[in-house]
Amino acid sequence: MSFKWKWLLTTFFAQLFLGGIFLAIQYAHMTRVAHASLEKINFALYSDLSRMPAKLGPASKDAFNSISRNFYSLHRPMGLWLQNDQKRLFEFGELFVQGAQQDEAVLKPLRFPFEFPVQGYTVWVQYDPEVVYKGRNEMVAYLLGTFLLSAFACGLILLSLSNALLARLEDLRQKSVELQSGKIHSRIQIKGRDEISVLGLAFNSMAQAIQEQMLLMEKNHAQAESEKNRLDLLLSSLGSGVAYLDENFHVLYVNKALASMLRLPFPYNDSKRLETLLQDAGVVEEQRVVLKDLVTDYFGNHKVPIELDFNHGKVVQFRFVIYNDQVQGPHAVLIAEDVSIRKNVEDLRNEVERDPLTGVLNRRGFDLTLEARVARLLPGEILGLLFLDLDGFKAVNDTLGHKAGDQVLKTSATILKGATRNVDVVARLGGDEFAIVVARCNLQLLNNIAARIIESFATDKLLTRIRQNHGVSVSCSIGGAMYPTHAASVSELIELSDSQMYKSKKGGKNCCHIAELSGTIRGNAVERI
Repeated sequence: MSFKWKWLLTTFFAQLFLGGIFLAIQYAHMTRVAHASLEKINFALYSDLSRMPAKLGPASKDAFNSISRNFYSLHRPMGLWLQNDQKRLFEFGELFVQGAQQDEAVLKPLRFPFEFPVQGYTVWVQYDPEVVYKGRNEMVAYLLGTFLLSAFACGLILLSLSNALLARLEDLRQKSVELQSGKIHSRIQIKGRDEISVLGLAFNSMAQAIQEQMLLMEKNHAQAESEKNRLDLLLSSLGSGVAYLDENFHVLYVNKALASMLRLPFPYNDSKRLETLLQDAGVVEEQRVVLKDLVTDYFGNHKVPIELDFNHGKVVQFRFVIYNDQVQGPHAVLIAEDVSIRKNVEDLRNEVERDPLTGVLNRRGFDLTLEARVARLLPGEILGLLFLDLDGFKAVNDTLGHKAGDQVLKTSATILKGATRNVDVVARLGGDEFAIVVARCNLQLLNNIAARIIESFATDKLLTRIRQNHGVSVSCSIGGAMYPTHAASVSELIELSDSQMYKSKKGGKNCCHIAELSGTIRGNAVERI
């Protein structure tokens, strides 16, 4: 059942219910009014009867007959009679017409006894219900008809109003459905200034706002799509690989360069975790074991790039740009560089510039490094150079063989790297000759490094064992100089350091000579010359 009929039926029955309550009240009221009228009539009859003689005689009979006839003519009761025990003496009214039949249950409530002055006699009066309740019944019938007519008329009026109201509401509903389906130009025609018209105005305002918002969204979407296309074009044209990751390390976007590096399909439409993607791309087995921890740790410590080797021969360097979003949490842009060629060049350079036995720079690497360090010196900065030659190395080769000699060379390189800093460079120039390039140098630092080297040769376990077991002592002679303090060029610096080293050799070995130095380091002490 529609709302209209529910409303109409509810209104109709509400009117009938309220009318019924009103009719019941009027019915009770008119009944009380009828009973009050009867009481007045009965009181008048009682007053007349009380003035009659107390003895039953001709005078009493005439008086009763006169009172009865007057009362009957005035009030027209259904019956009036004088009764002695069970015997009726005088009877008046329709109640005693032969053949008259009345419902005792209806008559009895309107039958009243009056005491007759003569003892043993009672006067009874029977009133007609139709006469007594005539006014009440006519009033109830009038009100009932009025209520039914008004309810019917009100129903017709409400039906007409509801049809008009529902028509306008249906129009509003249809326009709302059209607006919901995307017809943003739907509007309601406003007629009048009532509440429905106000609702229509509100709907039109809302539709206008939605239309403007949709147009703005379409414009923004077009701009965003254009920006996205430009960004895709830019990222696709980059030589560097670029990927976008969420806070759970899921790769949401990969540009063309990175897809090519990792041999992924482009455009990339998956959302794998970074470690899974890299494993699928062919990270070498040795790095797969620690890949998950490596990526997770790197997300929090992203300042140093990492390099991963792949089975297809590429070496890719990864670095992150991390940013935190208050809503979505930490995100990252992954930037990848194919460093395969650079790594190959570095490997080739290491082969060319490093000594394969000791792992330190060879003569070529030493020359290139020294030239570069001198070229990059800042004003006021000093570069130191130490030349070293092993004492007793030939005896080791002759006594213990070349294998033992190689082990001594490796140990010597380890001692030299342990006695220097990370910024210093150790090189093997050939045979048993070594050199050390000391950065940011001063005279005290150069002496300290030389002293640590001499002490380390004296206390090394392998060299001590060779000395004790075979009677062969291995030490070193050191010579040093500083640029530009002692030399004006690289060649002068090398020549001066080499000459100082030969002074140490001639001065008894196991010592150090520094250019223009007035003392000689021997063991852990400085001997004055």
